Amino acid sequence: MSTLLGEYLNSLKIVKDKIRELANVKRPRMNDLNNKETAKPTPEEFYKIIYLAIISAGLPDSEFGNAIETIFPTRPKGSLLIDFKHLPKEIQFLKKYTLRQNEVEEKIGMSENKISRLANEKTKDLLAVELICFIEGLGENVLDTFKRIYGPIETVDSSLPSASILNDRTNKVVQYIAAYNDMKVDNMVENLADHVLFENISNNEVTLSIQGKDAFREQAIEALSYFSEREQAIGSITHTYNSTKIVINYKAIAAMDFPNGLKKGDEISLKGKSIFEFSEDGKIVRLTDIS
Repeated sequence: MSTLLGEYLNSLKIVKDKIRELANVKRPRMNDLNNKETAKPTPEEFYKIIYLAIISAGLPDSEFGNAIETIFPTRPKGSLLIDFKHLPKEIQFLKKYTLRQNEVEEKIGMSENKISRLANEKTKDLLAVELICFIEGLGENVLDTFKRIYGPIETVDSSLPSASILNDRTNKVVQYIAAYNDMKVDNMVENLADHVLFENISNNEVTLSIQGKDAFREQAIEALSYFSEREQAIGSITHTYNSTKIVINYKAIAAMDFPNGLKKGDEISLKGKSIFEFSEDGKIVRLTDIS
């Protein structure tokens, strides 16, 4: 029977043994973490395994919070600073760094005097969920804090997948562009993951962000009324380990008046790029349009 951590990794459809190697976790230990409720991950194990899995699945950093919620749904939640909210901000700051040990242990579900034992190196069994609860209790971002403690993880692998995988990706990208040009939404979403993230970036600002295949479909259907004609022409294709970038030449004819001054019948012509990020099972998990 899988643990919640194991079930979460299974849901990402990634190669867990590759993640294990990159996280430098021994195979028996990884098996226990995936299958035995008595095996509790340390903070560093949790950070490396989950973050590498998220990168491998092509998911954004925000997924780290979702992973915590999925794997530790019953963890103690609450602010360690709530009792100080009435105090001046500078006093709140001082209180943040002078919290009483016994109150911290009680509020985050840690055994009595465990912090002292950890500080005296009499035990090294700090659990991921304990540190997570402490970080959350201070109102800090868990992933950012883990990065500060253990260092950033830049990438899973700089090498390219096999030629067959790259060919499959290319075909899916070409199919998506063809469906976009033909205004066939069902074909556009055929290879999208259920949790796909779509973002449109213009002038270095995110102008649209959509999470989920159903929400993407709704927006794509609505966008059909924007233009009487539209065409994306692929100029080049570049592959990385888990993504494919295309440079595009875009042309369209407006079918309505837009708030930015564009009038019905006006022609648009611009260059941009789209980045398709793929999961291990070949689904598009993130699509970013940049102009």
